[in-house]
Amino acid sequence: MSEEIKKEQSEQTADSSKNYPEVVVAAIIYNDNDEILLTQSKKWKNLWQIPGGHIEMGETREQALKREIMEETGLEIDNIQPLYVEDCVYPKDFERKVHFVFLDYSAHTAGGKMAEKNYEMENYKWMKPEQALKEVKMNPYTENLVKIYIENKNNNFEGLYKRALADYQNLLKQTAKEKMEFAMFANAELLKKIMPIFFDLSSALKDLKDDKDPYTQGIRLLAKKIMDVFNDIGIIQIKTEGERFDHNTMQALQSVPTDDKEKDGIVVQEYTPGFKFNGKLLVYASVSVYKLK
Repeated sequence: MSEEIKKEQSEQTADSSKNYPEVVVAAIIYNDNDEILLTQSKKWKNLWQIPGGHIEMGETREQALKREIMEETGLEIDNIQPLYVEDCVYPKDFERKVHFVFLDYSAHTAGGKMAEKNYEMENYKWMKPEQALKEVKMNPYTENLVKIYIENKNNNFEGLYKRALADYQNLLKQTAKEKMEFAMFANAELLKKIMPIFFDLSSALKDLKDDKDPYTQGIRLLAKKIMDVFNDIGIIQIKTEGERFDHNTMQALQSVPTDDKEKDGIVVQEYTPGFKFNGKLLVYASVSVYKLK
């Protein structure tokens, strides 16, 4: 009699005195071809099953699962995921009267080599899970678990597809946003280079006093047309004179002493105008500000 059979019989004798359920870990093991491993043993009347076994004292569930899989099949596993918890009370197809609590997992083959056939694994085969449901006779608990595995796998694929689609759509939105921001940045840089010309024009207008002079009228008309273009493309002039100084949009070039507390911090005069482009600061306004003595 082999040592494995002796061990199994010894375990059966010890188990017969127990009056509480036995906790068992098992796994649907899948490979890179999306096939699952099914094993066959006389313990389940030669019905096909999945590998697993008891948790020993001092072991975690994962440790027990890895050990049992290695002992029965010779395989290493990774990507261990909880799949199902199932009561197995006095199964009619099992070799003895027992109450199992199955802690079922899915796991990926990570290495190792298939073991020689043994008492726990008298035969084995790799099959697509859908094919297994149609072509092999499994114990009812394994059959139910394979169905759950298929459903869980399909739901995960659907979830992955939806997440991938959402990520792609977000990428398109982000790319479009970045393109727009880049275009706005490029436009802003161009406008900054144009602004000094407009400032020179505004400065020249201040020196022209005769509004009836055709030359003056022409420059004022040109300045108005430029401002109209600015407004059309989202450039807004910052209000300064008579407003409270705002360090976010203005630069104070000079302070004007005052005894009036209400005037403290109020802009006295604008030297060069400031502008915002699509809500963002384009050019600071240069001003003088009242300051309390």
